[in-house]
Amino acid sequence: MGGNKRKGGAGAQEKGGKKAKVDIHKIGKYLPGGFPIDPKMKGVMVTCARGRETQAGKEACDLLSEYAQKLYGEDFNDEPAEQDEDESIEDAIAREVAQAKKTKGGKKFLPLSTGTDCVIFIRAMDIEPAKLCHFVLSDLQKSGSKRTRYCMRFIPVDETSYANMEDIETMSERVFKPYFHAEDQKPTTFKIIPKIRHNDKVERDVLLKKLAALAGQGQSHTVSMDDPEYMILAEVIKSICFMGVVRDYEKLKKYNIQSIFEAAQKSDGNEEEAPKSDDVKKDDHEKKEETTSEAAPDTEH
Repeated sequence: MGGNKRKGGAGAQEKGGKKAKVDIHKIGKYLPGGFPIDPKMKGVMVTCARGRETQAGKEACDLLSEYAQKLYGEDFNDEPAEQDEDESIEDAIAREVAQAKKTKGGKKFLPLSTGTDCVIFIRAMDIEPAKLCHFVLSDLQKSGSKRTRYCMRFIPVDETSYANMEDIETMSERVFKPYFHAEDQKPTTFKIIPKIRHNDKVERDVLLKKLAALAGQGQSHTVSMDDPEYMILAEVIKSICFMGVVRDYEKLKKYNIQSIFEAAQKSDGNEEEAPKSDDVKKDDHEKKEETTSEAAPDTEH
């Protein structure tokens, strides 16, 4: 397995006398089980048109890295590690996986497959996903620039856990603390959007009520269906739950880059049709948001 060598630059391997290209942005699919996302990861969930996951992954990593350097300055360094020209495909994959699992150093953004059409996960290191995504989208809204061809939405993920209620509860306590249970916590408002796909173990209503109870526990927080200060986004895909808490959800058009750009064009008085993302149709993730009610619990906490 490890005997095949490639020369002539990264991403090529001798195969039948010809060089075969290796797309390192598909690396998540090579990990054991084909689902490379583990608990206690953080990053950004990215939606795109079906069949554009690989391109969206690279585009998202480039854009996030650019803005992370602006946000964090010299403290942020996302230079990729050196690659040996004689390195085999297997060795390259092992090296990238090892980098992804490091807590510091190495590549700061890595695209991973969710095993679901139109949705990829960007594993991030040494950044605050909610802060970075808010910074990116606010800047795009202010500038009126599109900057993406394939990416449709950036959804911050503060942490991941296994998709069972016990693990989700433990993770949520950590995720909610800075937003709802800080030392000098003031009353605030929130709303919850739970989504469950490819999983029949987690019940949506049970998840909704549990998250509401955890967010409001011991506090005077209230649910706001119209204008919450914080939106709690809980996404269950297969065996993993992705949890994030965001601000300005409606102001930033549900964190939809295309919608932000179109609104900016209209506000500038530009009546021309805004350029769409490549092959844009509403992805499955976007459709589900429209057909799934944005829920709140029956009682306020």
